[in-house]
Amino acid sequence: YADAARMAFSAKKWDALETNLQEVRNMAREAMYDMRLLVFELRPFMLETEGLVSVLRARLAAVEDRAGLKTEVLVEGERRLPIVIEEELYRIAQEGLNNVVKHAAARHVRIRIKYDDNSASLEMIDDGLGFDTNTADQSGGFGLQGIKERVQRLAGSLEIKSAPMKGTRLRLRVPIQ
Repeated sequence: YADAARMAFSAKKWDALETNLQEVRNMAREAMYDMRLLVFELRPFMLETEGLVSVLRARLAAVEDRAGLKTEVLVEGERRLPIVIEEELYRIAQEGLNNVVKHAAARHVRIRIKYDDNSASLEMIDDGLGFDTNTADQSGGFGLQGIKERVQRLAGSLEIKSAPMKGTRLRLRVPIQ
């Protein structure tokens, strides 16, 4: 597209120049988003020192906010959990957020984390396109399956509610050992 833009400029084909420059811009934005996402795909170095809530907020600021998604994090009774639990909860939230950005075309996502004496819960609600939960496992993607497996490893419970054009709510609760 950059080469095509250069040729369009030389030939004074202004419409083609504009189209090609827009494509270059779109591709650069997508590459920047993917690079930010890759940084957070690695085990977040802040998780052990800062905790789940801080790392989620950093992820939202670095990826989702810059992608134009309005985000909100609500926390009740915040405390540190064993690192194994925090890492699994982070990975679940990460996969949910990846799905929101890549598939949901949402404008807003709210994450609520609630800690009590015996459990922690995480809820993620978006206002996106939603999907049919009955056929989601047949789509070939591994995101929801990975979330289910992580919740199982933590001996937790998971509820996913969604419908086409109605957004999605993912809610899970895990025991704290």
